[in-house]
Amino acid sequence: MGLNYISLKDYGRSLSNAIDEIDQSFVDNLEDEISKRIGGSSNIFLVGNGGSAANAHHIVGDYSKTFAVLGKSINIISLSDNSCYITALSNDIDYSEVYEILINTKVNSKDLLIFLSGSGNSMNLIKAARSALKKNIKTAAIVGYTGGALKKLVDIPIHVKMNDMEIAEDSQMAIFHYIKQNLQKKLDKNKNNNSKYNKRVNEDLIA
Repeated sequence: MGLNYISLKDYGRSLSNAIDEIDQSFVDNLEDEISKRIGGSSNIFLVGNGGSAANAHHIVGDYSKTFAVLGKSINIISLSDNSCYITALSNDIDYSEVYEILINTKVNSKDLLIFLSGSGNSMNLIKAARSALKKNIKTAAIVGYTGGALKKLVDIPIHVKMNDMEIAEDSQMAIFHYIKQNLQKKLDKNKNNNSKYNKRVNEDLIA
């Protein structure tokens, strides 16, 4: 359960305070690992459950579109997106193994695997992280609460020190939007000179 907020400003302050406590060096490390894989052949995989899975879906779409517009390739994939696969494997084997099996068949040591989790203690993520560790796959996690087991298993543990699931999930998006804007500034030689986009968002025109 989240905290009891009297106003939206109170919620915003809690989110701001949580972000203030994040170790910038780990965020920088994650940005560097993503940057290394832009224009290359290795993959960036994201994985999560529930709201974190929805965030992974959003991030993949956002990054795919942004870097395509910049003429840059980025192989970014959410392992949480295929409900047919997840429900079938959960039904036939066990939900705790849905991601571990993919780590063993889809991900290699040149890839980047990013876990999104509120608690850091979801068994299907922990099993996947353990498999990634055995395969020497570079891993990162954005976790809330105490950080859970994931915080101890990954190479880049980004810890949102707040006992609030919504704050943890909002922080996931804030971190990825921040990293995307940084990378976009470095790569965009035309300074996002998209006339249709600018008309729609800056000039208030339907375009």
